[in-house]
Amino acid sequence: MNNINPCLQKDIQYLICKLPDIINCSIICDKEGMIEEIHVLAAAGRNIKQMVRDIQSAICAKFNINVDYKKISVAQINEAEFKETRARIESISVKNLDNMVEAIVSLSYDDKIYEGKCCKVKSRSNRAKAVAEATLAALEACMGKSGVLYLEGLENFKVSGKEVYVSLVGYSQDNIEEYFSGSSIISLDENESAVKAVLAAVNRKVNAVS
Repeated sequence: MNNINPCLQKDIQYLICKLPDIINCSIICDKEGMIEEIHVLAAAGRNIKQMVRDIQSAICAKFNINVDYKKISVAQINEAEFKETRARIESISVKNLDNMVEAIVSLSYDDKIYEGKCCKVKSRSNRAKAVAEATLAALEACMGKSGVLYLEGLENFKVSGKEVYVSLVGYSQDNIEEYFSGSSIISLDENESAVKAVLAAVNRKVNAVS
């Protein structure tokens, strides 16, 4: 029995997007709620037949739904070219306002500019977190959603003598929680490094849901 409701349809899409090398996917159902087509965008390299089998197995194991392989179509693109369409830093502004620090981050995505803002009590650690959260606000604007991304943590580590920011970003929607991590070597511009750590974690998710 393959009929699904809209919520389950989203759950299946999320599941497919978690599989290796899957960039995005969409599901088309008929009027009775039966899966009619599954369209998948994937990175080039893996065998398409294996991808299709992985999709079938994942849906069957998780939702007990059997999908005919003929209903699954996979398009592959060069991952390097795909990365060129991801959100990029346009500008970063950090100001001290009395006892507060205000961060404004602008990102360019798909030939448009999106801005995010965050204010926090002034402190060294909060400065980087304000920049990171302003980045997430700008990314939500890119996605056309609000209240789905949150900063779980932004930590400074030393690896082989290099300072590195590591971010952990949460995504929560429709009772589904996911976590993404990213890192960036800290350069002379710590604010830019904080933004890059967040983008490294979330950029692919932005493409998957925007």
